[in-house]
Amino acid sequence: MKYSDKIYGEFELSGVIEELIETKVFQRLKKIHQGGAIILVNPIMNHTRFDHSIGVMCLIRKLGGDITEQIAGLIHDISHTAFSHLIDYVLENEQEDYHEERFGEILQDEELTNVLTKNGFDPAVFLDIEQFKLLEYPLPNLSADRIDYTLRDMFLLGQISQEEIDWFLSGLQVHEDRVVLKSDDYGKWFQTQYEYLVKEYFGGMENREVNTIMKDIIQSCLANGTIEIRDFHQDDFYLLEKINRSMNLMDKIAEMRSQGVNTKNLITKKRVVNPEILVNNQVIRFSEISQ
Repeated sequence: MKYSDKIYGEFELSGVIEELIETKVFQRLKKIHQGGAIILVNPIMNHTRFDHSIGVMCLIRKLGGDITEQIAGLIHDISHTAFSHLIDYVLENEQEDYHEERFGEILQDEELTNVLTKNGFDPAVFLDIEQFKLLEYPLPNLSADRIDYTLRDMFLLGQISQEEIDWFLSGLQVHEDRVVLKSDDYGKWFQTQYEYLVKEYFGGMENREVNTIMKDIIQSCLANGTIEIRDFHQDDFYLLEKINRSMNLMDKIAEMRSQGVNTKNLITKKRVVNPEILVNNQVIRFSEISQ
């Protein structure tokens, strides 16, 4: 199958990659918005975990990652719940890792397991996602996951152009199985974009307001039995349909926003990047170069 990605262009996807994409557990990601509840007040941010997951796989391929790491990139978000990280705000989970705790369970999905084993892959290999350093490398480092959501979000926000993306991608390099940059120019650019994303988008008023509102609404719905935690294991549209049985959610959000929203109690993950730069075959932190 041919796949056209908004960021990386066209790819031919076949074999185990194509088969995994066709599984029900992966197709479910089409109904889970990458930005979570922001879609309820900002329809521009309509990309999904499906888009992001294939994008991460494509980026790993561009970086020369082998098929095992490409698979890891493709399936790394299969355990995300409705509205992505909303459940973490509801449960006041500061690490925002509810989906990671469920990953092993979802990896046991029968159809997914059958595709992997039929193609000669042991599903257990993917239990420890962090072993794949191109895909996941701890903050403040770069990783395919972190790079993709930054570029994808910032592009949809209209903050960066395709030309800038292409330029930045040309500055990526793999060193000792992890992503580094060819010069501090790329480091400065990415750090600037990431800081904007975290402060102005993730931490922006629009995002904080709708997540605070949805946190309050969800907690109330859980308390009165309108929904259950397991409803988050479906998708955005399933959860919305259940909530809307007891209220007009969009009217309720508009009403609460008009009354003013106190967002001080919304707990979110702290995110800072400090990319590694390859200088004369030595890895140096961007912060050390820029001092």
